[in-house]
Amino acid sequence: MANEDKNQKLTAWVEKHRGLFELFLDAFCVVNSDLNVIEFNEAFMELTGESYRKVIKIGSFAKLVDTELGIENCPSAQIVRSGNALRLDELNGSTKAYPTAKLILGGVPIMSDEGEVIGALMTIRNVSAESELQKKYDERKKESIIDGLTQLYNKSYSEAMLQRLVKTAIRSGNWISIMMCDIDHFKKVNDTYGHQAGDHILSTVAQTLKGVSRDTDLVGRFGGEEFMCILTGTDPEGAKIFAERFRARVESSVMSFDSKKIPVTVSLGTCTFKGEWKDGVDAPQLVKELVSRADTALYFAKANGRNRAIAYEAIPKAADGKTVEKPPKDGKDSKDTKKKAA
Repeated sequence: MANEDKNQKLTAWVEKHRGLFELFLDAFCVVNSDLNVIEFNEAFMELTGESYRKVIKIGSFAKLVDTELGIENCPSAQIVRSGNALRLDELNGSTKAYPTAKLILGGVPIMSDEGEVIGALMTIRNVSAESELQKKYDERKKESIIDGLTQLYNKSYSEAMLQRLVKTAIRSGNWISIMMCDIDHFKKVNDTYGHQAGDHILSTVAQTLKGVSRDTDLVGRFGGEEFMCILTGTDPEGAKIFAERFRARVESSVMSFDSKKIPVTVSLGTCTFKGEWKDGVDAPQLVKELVSRADTALYFAKANGRNRAIAYEAIPKAADGKTVEKPPKDGKDSKDTKKKAA
């Protein structure tokens, strides 16, 4: 069949189905056997960035949309293309590059009554906008769980994950440990070097903690200069080793801001739970108790000289079972300052 005869039949096919084209929301075009565009909608013009006359003048589908398709090999499934997907070679030889886009192309051959391919119907969807919306959603989601300064998980997300991990530990009977960390004399850092220096120290300590943690651990900022690390599958000895490693790493690190060296140490408290312990206690209640115990161990470390790691299980107990808190060496800390920067 001659191309002229094919084009006549294709034109007749287009006229017969013109009403159907009005239902298309995506960009579409009809191409002939030479891959020249003979019919298209407004969405196609918007996609290519060209006027009706310019689309007709350019004609070639390959020049309007940067892809390679043959009418006898139209995709039976969707094809995703990315990169400079909208690239137009002008008639004067220059190249006009449109912003990077991602296209989903769909196409079916158009057959004559004799069963010969006379053209193709192409549909094109630009999903870049959808990708941008997904990207913004992901960014918003990240902002809701990540602390902006330290890039660690925030307190609410850390508590939620701790509750989930405690439930898992209860079901599996595995160990789980909590480590609470507080930067020593942080108020003094702010007063002496300024709040920008304080923020720098917070960020540096946070990244140090993240650096010594495993991928399976969860590290979060618990508030102010206090951090929490959830150590999954970690027994008391493992928690002790981890806490001491982190403490030593901070102590040996040379931290500075604005060319001024700032000595930094941390105090740490750990608490460990094994799944079968306190069988029947609900997870929220257990989480509060575990956090309280780790916080008690942290306070004990601060009250006994700072720059040390203390396990709750190692704190001396009085006859009534309560912890024995040794008075601080400098005589300045008290229970009232437990939550404050020191």
